[in-house]
Amino acid sequence: MMKCNGLLLILCALRTSVADVDDPTLVTLPEGQIRGQALQSPNDNVYYAFQDIPYAAPPIGELRFQAPVAPAKWEGILNTTKNEKICYQSGDGYVPIPGLNPTEDCLYLNVYTPLKPGDASQTPLAVLIWIHGGGFQTGTGAIQSYKPGFFIDNNIVVVTINYRLGALGFLTTEDGVIPGNLGLKDQHFALQWVKNNIDLFGGDPEKITISGQSAGAASVGFQLISQRNKGLFRGGILQSLTPIAQGAHQNYARFYAFELARSLDLSFTLDNSTELLELLQSFPASNITDNTVTAAVGKESSLLDILIWLPVIEDANLDGALLTGLYHEDIRTGNINQVPIIIGFNSEEGLAFLPSESAVETSAKYFDSDLTNVIRNQFNMTKKNKLEAGTKLRKIYTNGTFEDDPGQVVKFYGDDLFTTPSIRHAKLQSNYTDVYMYQFSYKGNMGGMKDLEIAGVRGVRHAEEVVYFWNSRIPSDSDDPEDIITSQRLLTLWSNFVKYLNPTPEVDSFLGNVTWEKVSPNNLVYLHINDTLEMQKNPKKYLKWEKIIDKYAIPPLINY
Repeated sequence: MMKCNGLLLILCALRTSVADVDDPTLVTLPEGQIRGQALQSPNDNVYYAFQDIPYAAPPIGELRFQAPVAPAKWEGILNTTKNEKICYQSGDGYVPIPGLNPTEDCLYLNVYTPLKPGDASQTPLAVLIWIHGGGFQTGTGAIQSYKPGFFIDNNIVVVTINYRLGALGFLTTEDGVIPGNLGLKDQHFALQWVKNNIDLFGGDPEKITISGQSAGAASVGFQLISQRNKGLFRGGILQSLTPIAQGAHQNYARFYAFELARSLDLSFTLDNSTELLELLQSFPASNITDNTVTAAVGKESSLLDILIWLPVIEDANLDGALLTGLYHEDIRTGNINQVPIIIGFNSEEGLAFLPSESAVETSAKYFDSDLTNVIRNQFNMTKKNKLEAGTKLRKIYTNGTFEDDPGQVVKFYGDDLFTTPSIRHAKLQSNYTDVYMYQFSYKGNMGGMKDLEIAGVRGVRHAEEVVYFWNSRIPSDSDDPEDIITSQRLLTLWSNFVKYLNPTPEVDSFLGNVTWEKVSPNNLVYLHINDTLEMQKNPKKYLKWEKIIDKYAIPPLINY
């Protein structure tokens, strides 16, 4: 047998390197070896996929409702050639995905790279980490939902992740017994894993951008806010949500934790956190995720009152606290990871949440019956000021009532839930970093909703843009060429940002020679993405909202 002494050490090292290059599907992590596979992108580029890599120990048994910890080392070679695990899903929005099994043992991530792992001669590539949406209740990073080929063809490394959802990820006693924001702490743990290991896959650990849509976008914002993430990434992309949206925060977390316990065991009447934890650890996970807890009157988080298990503000004295300040205040004062961002929204987000004319009518009656309902518990206001602010906000949309003009309810929903807080976030953060804001208005067949119209309102609904980025659908000869061009433009802009922290680093005729200008506090410019790309100012009805909210809301604010 050959022994490695002196100069032979160099030869041994070279032989190891060559062996790794010869088998780019084999990667050695600190915990053990993994075996991936070679796949082909839409442009027939070979890339290497490593799926269901454990980034934390299974959060089961005594680790249920606890912060993530490192996974155990393994012997042999771990097969990472397919996605099988999905975190338990909550609520009615979950649609089963073939091949994916809901489980507590779900803290896995996926790495996709166009470079050959193990080949040190290659220049490392910039990295995109994707955090899926789903209201903190549903979703997965699996390839069945987010196939990375479009981004691979733009020559970047892609990482997608799972994180705990629903009660398992966001129930908390707010005293440290069941810590808060477990799902966000899973994400943070995954970010650390990527920072420490992505070089093994050809990724540049100094060029990491975190991105996400809806709850994933809010998650990006929360990771931006948390000082525990310092140095883990250099940019962020927030598609259709922000931490300062009301629907991204829970004010009554302890109340709902005990409500859940009592729904599982009617005899449970204690107010003791340790007893609560023991009870919840004794039930099968499916009992917890299938719970019947509903929003209590006066304790709704937003217009989307189905959302209960949401991020919280943690006591700064608790071990491992991730979020300890008022979100709006942190961004306003620059108490964040000051990195450049892209942030934006779709043209008619509200279409996703009012699925029928009758739903619109019900909401119209709700607002018109008591105009304080326009504000709800969203802001710290006196009841008198809620009535005045609600009256003025309705007047932005109609000179009459919402019942007389129901289409305006759809527009109000989108602005209340998504666009107003997103624009506010852009404005506040532009005091400290580069901020690129957009509105996506392109209505194509690819989005699957081209003919959608509710109460006379048409436009791009919430989440409709996602398919333009991820090639999870099967391409067809009948695909609209304009859809493909729009998809390629989006991918060029996003990939440029990941590579250069600037979506238009040079003039590009494919992008219509547009230069995406940066937001400033006194210049709310945004890229209007339609069949053309055009810079515009003052999106939606934000300035009218701002005038009203800033007059009546009592600071300091959590949300906006």
